[in-house]
Amino acid sequence: MANMKERLRNGEALIGTFAVVPSTDSIEILALGGFDFAVLDREHGPHSVEKLQDMVRVAQLHGMGTLVRVPENCEKEILWALDTGADGVLVPMIETASDAANAVKASKYAPIGHRGVALVRSSRYGSLEISSYLNKANEDTFVALQCENTKGLANLEEIASTPGVDMIFFGPFDMSASLGIPGKVDDPKVRDAAARVLDVCKKFGKAAGTFATSADGAARYIKEGFNAVGLGIEAAIYLNAVTSLVKAAKDEAKK
Repeated sequence: MANMKERLRNGEALIGTFAVVPSTDSIEILALGGFDFAVLDREHGPHSVEKLQDMVRVAQLHGMGTLVRVPENCEKEILWALDTGADGVLVPMIETASDAANAVKASKYAPIGHRGVALVRSSRYGSLEISSYLNKANEDTFVALQCENTKGLANLEEIASTPGVDMIFFGPFDMSASLGIPGKVDDPKVRDAAARVLDVCKKFGKAAGTFATSADGAARYIKEGFNAVGLGIEAAIYLNAVTSLVKAAKDEAKK
């Protein structure tokens, strides 16, 4: 099974979801349902590092990609995320080229970066020849950076041109708040920001990702040129499915 980086290079458009429920069963259900990837969300979800590794393992058994959204652009958090064996990291609130460079350096082994070396799950517990593993990890590890406010948008060319950055992930809800129109993700100002992200990603040969709350929204983003779309949050997907099922049953019983 090709990793996320290879699939995007091959021109695939990937649809994933954000996972805030710390459950291996939940991850297995998402994979069986057909999602291409899951963003294991340590920024907004209560994932322990131990549970995170189990979730990565289950996703990989089913051929589903994994990105860990770290809570901040922090070397320790990025190290923990990648040592689980995840495909890569999604780093929030990137505003400058310096932020981007720091994220890349934390994600890559020397000579590119300064990620710490340990014989943990990402290296199959030392069963891989170390120099080959380090080189392959530097090649395969996927570094996605979030553009979610006006400062990041203003500096986007410098951020996207940073060596080692693989994807810019546009956050429409946070961007709407930064623009002073919180929640209005279909406002022309937010749509213009999304178009700007697409243009810059095309210019520098980077993948472009974003978030959608509906199937129609995800399809629209893909048609516009986004390569990866996070379709909703799994907890909300489950809640909506349960609500719809219960309502349908009760409505039918009243007939």
